[in-house]
Amino acid sequence: MQVRTLHFSDFLKLGRMHQADIGLNLPYALVMPDLPLPASLTQHLPVNSLNSSVFICEDGGKPRAWGQVKARPRREEWEILSLGVVGNVQPETLEVPPVPPSLAEGSLETFDLNGTSDGAATRFEASTATAEAEQPAESLEEPSSNEETEPENFSFIHSWPVEIELAWLKVLEHMVVEAGEKGIVRVYARLLTDSPQLETFSQLGFHAYTHETLFYLQYNQPLERPAALSSQIKEQRSRDAWHIHQLYSTITPSFVQNSEQQNPRSWEIHKAYLPRPTKETGYVLIEDHKVVAYIRILSYRNKHLVRIMNVDNQRDLLPDLIRYALSTLKASSDTQVYCTVREYQVEQEAVLEDCGFVRAFGKQAVLVKHTVQFVRATERQLARGREGKLELARMARPKALVRFVRFLRNYLGSFVTL
Repeated sequence: MQVRTLHFSDFLKLGRMHQADIGLNLPYALVMPDLPLPASLTQHLPVNSLNSSVFICEDGGKPRAWGQVKARPRREEWEILSLGVVGNVQPETLEVPPVPPSLAEGSLETFDLNGTSDGAATRFEASTATAEAEQPAESLEEPSSNEETEPENFSFIHSWPVEIELAWLKVLEHMVVEAGEKGIVRVYARLLTDSPQLETFSQLGFHAYTHETLFYLQYNQPLERPAALSSQIKEQRSRDAWHIHQLYSTITPSFVQNSEQQNPRSWEIHKAYLPRPTKETGYVLIEDHKVVAYIRILSYRNKHLVRIMNVDNQRDLLPDLIRYALSTLKASSDTQVYCTVREYQVEQEAVLEDCGFVRAFGKQAVLVKHTVQFVRATERQLARGREGKLELARMARPKALVRFVRFLRNYLGSFVTL
C-alpha cells in the first residue's frame, strides 16, 4: 500500500470519497464539518488557519481509504479530523449479546451516532433495571413454561473490512511521520471509547489523557438572561487571555496541562478581517481581578458548541452560566447546541441535564501522540557547547576587517620605530 497527498488531479475521486461514521472528532465534526474538497484546495496555500491536508491510500493503484488532518492555528500541532473510504464500501454488522444486568455499569443507555439519545426512554430503562435489582430473590417469579419468552435484544456494532482497517493504519502512520518531518510536536484526535478503531490509534502510540462526555440540546424556546449575571459577566477582551489561562491552570490537572501545553495566546479570540463561516465568542466573570468562570461558544450557522470553565467554589453559578450562554443564541426549531464536559468537571453533568441537555454519543477519549522526545543533557555538555559557539563567533571575523587592523597596526608601528 502507498500513501500520498491528495492532489488537484484527484478531483474525479472526490465524488467516491465518503467519510466513515466511526465517532471521530465529535462534536466538532457536526458543528463545523471539514470536507475533502475545500481541504484539497487550501492545503497548498501558505495560510496556517486554513492548512488542512488529505492523505489517500492506494493499493495497486486503486484508492482504498483516506484521512484528513488540520493544523491548529499558531501552534505546532495537528488535529485528525476524519477517516473515510473510497467507493461503495459498507461496514459489516455484527451481533453482540446483551450485557447481563449484574454487569451493567449503572444505567442502560443507548446512543445513535446519527441522532441523540432518548432521555425519557433512558431514564425509564434505568429505573426499571434498578427496581428489578432491588427486589428480593423470593419475589421474583419464574415464568411458566406456557408463557412465551421474549427474544433477547442483541446490540450491533459496525466492523469495517480488514483491508480498510489496514489502509487506515497506513494513513495514520503516514500522518505521524509527515508531522515529525514538518516539525509538528503533537498530533491530537478525539474518538469514542466504544469505537473499534481505538485499537488502531493505540497501536500507533496514541494515548488518552482525558475523557469527555457529550451533551446535546434542541434549543427551541429562547431563555432570558439571568439578572444576577447580567451586570457581572463581560464579553471577552484581548487582555483577558492571561486571566483565562490562570483559570485553566487552576482547574485542570497537571498531566492534562502537560499533554495540551496551552498558553495565554490559545485563549485569544482574533477578529476575522475576512468573512468566515464560523464565529467564536467568549464571556468572563471576574471577581477581585480574577476570572472565576469562563464561557466559550463556537458557532457555525445554527449549530453551537459550548464550553464552560469555573472554579470549585463557584459551583452555585453553574445554572446561571448555562442559561446565560443559551440566552446569547438564537432559538429555532433547527438550532442545535452541544456541550463537552471533561471528567474533572463532572459537577456540570447534573446541571446540564436539569437545563434540558441529554447525553449524546457516549464518552470519547481525547488522544495525543508526541512526535518528538526531549533528551536530557548535563550542564558540563551545555557549557562546552556554549564555549564552542563563543569561540566560533570570535574566529568568524570579516576578512576586510582583519586586513584593516593588520594594516593599521603596521602603519602605527612604523611611527614608533622612527
